[in-house]
Amino acid sequence: MARQISVSRAARLVGVKRGTLQQKIRSGEINTFEGEILLSDLLHVYPGTSVEDSSMLDRVEQIMEQATFIVGEASIRSSGNAALAARVLAISQELARQEQRGLRFDQFIATLKSRLDELNHNGTTEAAPMVQFYEWCNNAIIDLESNDATVGKALSDDAFLRIMTAQVTALPSGHEFFIEGADTILEAGLRGGLALNYGCSNGICGLCKARVVSGEVKKMHQHDYVLTEAEKSLGYILSCCNTAVTDVILEAEEAEGVYDIPEQQIPVRIKKIDHPNDAVIIVSAKTPRTRRLRFLAGQQAELSFTDIGSNNYSIASCPCDDMNLQFHITNSPDDPVAIHLNSDARVNDTIALRGPIGSFTLNENSPNSLVFIAQGNGFAPVKGLIEHAMALDSAENIHLYWIAGGNNGHYLHNLCRSWNDALDNFYYTRIDDSDNKLWMQAFIAKLESNHHDPLALDYYLCAKQELTLQIESFLAENRIPDSQLKIDTQMYSLQQGPSQ
Repeated sequence: MARQISVSRAARLVGVKRGTLQQKIRSGEINTFEGEILLSDLLHVYPGTSVEDSSMLDRVEQIMEQATFIVGEASIRSSGNAALAARVLAISQELARQEQRGLRFDQFIATLKSRLDELNHNGTTEAAPMVQFYEWCNNAIIDLESNDATVGKALSDDAFLRIMTAQVTALPSGHEFFIEGADTILEAGLRGGLALNYGCSNGICGLCKARVVSGEVKKMHQHDYVLTEAEKSLGYILSCCNTAVTDVILEAEEAEGVYDIPEQQIPVRIKKIDHPNDAVIIVSAKTPRTRRLRFLAGQQAELSFTDIGSNNYSIASCPCDDMNLQFHITNSPDDPVAIHLNSDARVNDTIALRGPIGSFTLNENSPNSLVFIAQGNGFAPVKGLIEHAMALDSAENIHLYWIAGGNNGHYLHNLCRSWNDALDNFYYTRIDDSDNKLWMQAFIAKLESNHHDPLALDYYLCAKQELTLQIESFLAENRIPDSQLKIDTQMYSLQQGPSQ
């Protein structure tokens, strides 16, 4: 029987971005059947497929090491090892079933071949239809036998990947993500860029409740929230306390937009204060483990110090790491929060956070490549959006244009350069706006020359008003629909003023 695998797993198997495979599907190079790809079709498009067994073994070893901890002289196997063992058992049982089917298939082929030889020997294949049938059967058997090694290698690689990772498909959205090692379903889903519903993430509130449609899960942590017997019989679990053993289909609530995420008030602690240049303060903060911030990439939060004041700032980090937040704050003498961070604020001080705020968010359902344009510390929300796009792994290409000037204006240039070096679908262009009065016209010309099909792109813009107007004019000339442009109007010179 022909083997079918999901698009996400196929992308992992051949080592390409999911968006790249989706592009090939849209162009007709690869066919899908109920959302899955035939393994033989995949190998036809990627004939040189080879998964590095050594790297996979290293990853398995790493997972096992992380799943083991030492207390005194005793080595205690944690729930992580139990999850890995359960995954190995499930895959081995499936392989045993496939082996039995393969043996029966081999027996059928041998019998068919014997009967064809017998017919040929008896001279009963002289009629034209019989000759054609005989030749077709012979060619089909030869083709099957010649492809055994290639397909067998791909199947073994796929089985090895499935031991390392289980795939979860969330309904009704159809979003997919992978679980490695002992990660819970909620942890892996957030890391994969999904806006799953949750609250405490600690098994108390029950907001992450989801129903297992198919597949096998394993409880990793006990929880205080009590599921009813009816819920248990229907397959409900808490995603913060369970992991996937096999590939799983799950009915789970996801935020479809900013209105699906409630406002939260959380005390966060300062973990680090950096001054990458004279104009920006980077604040790294951490939420309590049981009160993480639910937000969408690109949104803002209000930060306030008691008796000092407050202001709204873009969250410069990805929702996939909801405990660790980052803010890039303009070093303004008119902002009491910035003044306090420069003078009296210390590591472990508490900041009152209220949010999330705003709708400068990623259009996750768009098939287009992404263009991000940031000016100065308008890079803050853009950074969160880019990290979210990387977690989703659905955009075929991501382009970043960062416009800044002066001494160290591109204050996280090394980070952007590392993305450019590490990812084959990420392109970073650094633009200096301080030396040349004609830089804006030169930038628009570069934008036009770099992208020959502007209609196939989604644009995200966080810049000063002058540049924003120029970009809007450029896109209007190219008849780009308004739905393919998002502008953050709250940042930079348009940022809301501080309140006392």
